[in-house]
Amino acid sequence: MVRIDLGIKGKKVIVTAASKGIGFATAKRFLEEGAKVIISSHDENNLRKAYERLKNLGEVNYIIADLTKPSDVENLIKSGYSTLGGLDVLVYVTGSPKPGNLFELTNEDWINAFYLLLMSAVIAVREAGKLMKSGGRIILSTSMTLKEPLPNLDLSNVVRLSLAGLIKVAARELGEKGILVNGVMPGWTLTDRVDQLVKDRAKREGRSEEEIIRDITRDVPLKRIGKPEEVANVILFLASELSTYVNGVLIPVDGGLIKATL
Repeated sequence: MVRIDLGIKGKKVIVTAASKGIGFATAKRFLEEGAKVIISSHDENNLRKAYERLKNLGEVNYIIADLTKPSDVENLIKSGYSTLGGLDVLVYVTGSPKPGNLFELTNEDWINAFYLLLMSAVIAVREAGKLMKSGGRIILSTSMTLKEPLPNLDLSNVVRLSLAGLIKVAARELGEKGILVNGVMPGWTLTDRVDQLVKDRAKREGRSEEEIIRDITRDVPLKRIGKPEEVANVILFLASELSTYVNGVLIPVDGGLIKATL
């Protein structure tokens, strides 16, 4: 197999929410390409387990950070920069807020989602933008709900939409410094969160998990759920030297599920 040099080797990278799922897969891919990586999570136990799985792949360290706490986010970027001796790439990933509709969710649920999904991203982008030099990359992992809302995921449908505005604003304001800001919109991806949603729905409806997955993927042209590694590969592209004129975009990684043309 011909291997393409992505220009990732030696890059200094921070990946948030990297103990599992898309964040973990992304950190793993960066390490495989020779980057130096800081991983973070609010759960120290899971973070240590992820570190143990990754440490033989390259230079990796971890910082505990709760993305719902602004001080933790600021500390993650500043401490990560200090530990790495610089910052070339920030990959912002976050867990999902609780499911529910407009009439089930409380004021506290909405406030928590605001801090988890939006405020943390604003702080991370701002602090990374202060420290990065020309050639830096900021990549936000969002959700296909930015383009096509999903039933019973109102917090994600509403709050994540703001990230589209953040990406556009940051791309213009940081572009002048030579820093590129982009995002990816994963569709149904086989993370622990999706696995649990499938299990819960199967139990609630008295059906098999296989039936639930067939329901979920019915409108996906590829007829399957994506893998975290498939999202990570697109993130890697956006961080690479192959994407030097890509700025302010949101790339779906959803197997073709989004029907919208714009």
